[in-house]
Amino acid sequence: MKILFVCTGNTCRSPLAQALAQKLFDEKKIDAQCESAGLCCGYGEEVSENSRKIIAEKGIFFTHQSRPVTRPLLESSDMVVCMTAPHKQALAPYVPADKLFEARDLIGEEVDDPYGRDIEAYRRCARQLEKLAAAIADRITGSGE
Repeated sequence: MKILFVCTGNTCRSPLAQALAQKLFDEKKIDAQCESAGLCCGYGEEVSENSRKIIAEKGIFFTHQSRPVTRPLLESSDMVVCMTAPHKQALAPYVPADKLFEARDLIGEEVDDPYGRDIEAYRRCARQLEKLAAAIADRITGSGE
């Protein structure tokens, strides 16, 4: 299974979601590959400094450079998980409804954008993303339904 996390710039939330979810899936031995992309970004931007700090705090080795959402990336994904409703709305014309989710569909809330904020905002975001990863794991394994 391939899961694509989508946010705006692919430097904060979606790469953080990718790293945290992949760690959880690996620990739970869930056969899923996590990727990320952004709706308004180019190629090659580094992960934000505070996202890097959170990833390091979690003991995850992770390298990433931003990339935009592309049709082939969407088509090759089994599940596309957006951080907010506007992200989901932007992708709705291109992704079948049964493959397209926003965080609110899975955890009852959008994932706040920590961009430009302090490390505590990134930690709050990481907690939301860990909750999101757990909800996806439950959906994949059938233990949450």
